[in-house]
Order: sequence, then structure tokens, then C-alpha cells
Amino acid sequence: MDTITLKISGKKNVSFFISLAEKFNFIKEITVTTDNAEKDINKEAINKQAQKIPLIEDIAGLWHDNPVTIDDIRNKGWKRN
Repeated sequence: MDTITLKISGKKNVSFFISLAEKFNFIKEITVTTDNAEKDINKEAINKQAQKIPLIEDIAGLWHDNPVTIDDIRNKGWKRN
């Protein structure tokens, strides 16, 4: 017996596909899994990171290998005529 995995977006599309697949007598089993648990875990991790107050150590070394000076930034960003 072979197994095929399909990813279908939308609950309406999933129910339509299941009703269609049930018409075939050679399909022995239909299993539906959702990604909701995985999305909830990812949202929780993102929210924890977003609520964390950033420390100066979090950005330490950000410009370590970049030779840009404050004058370079001023010349490029604040040109006014």
C-alpha cells in the first residue's frame, strides 16, 4: 500500500476533498492533521520574544565589521537642499 501526503489550504477545501476521496473504493484510510498546534507554538515563542525588554548586550557587536561612521550616516541620510 502506498501513502500520499497532500497539503490543502482552507477547511472548505479539505471537506470537499474528503467527500470526493470517499467516492473511490480503492482509498482505504483518510487521515486529517492540522498545523494549528504548530502555529500556536510559534506565535507563543514570537510573543515571548517581543515582550522581552531588549538589553544593550543583545545588540553588542552589531557594527563590529562595518566601517560606517556617524558622519557617513549623516551625509547619506540627512541631505537637505
